[in-house]
Amino acid sequence: MLKLIKSKSTEWLGNGMGTAAAEWVVKGHEHIEIRQLGYEWWAVAHGRYRIASAYTKRELLAILSTKIAT
Repeated sequence: MLKLIKSKSTEWLGNGMGTAAAEWVVKGHEHIEIRQLGYEWWAVAHGRYRIASAYTKRELLAILSTKIAT
């Protein structure tokens, strides 16, 4: 199973703006970022290319582990 490293903590954006979600990267493959966009989780390489998406982080990690293994 893949391990994630938190690259940026959750931060408060100010009064009325709420919070920004934490950012994650895959350990050993730091060019792959894990993001939550709305109701979906995305794996993005080099900040631009979507590798995979799923509705839960657990499903996304399962998809990524098979893609990275090949």
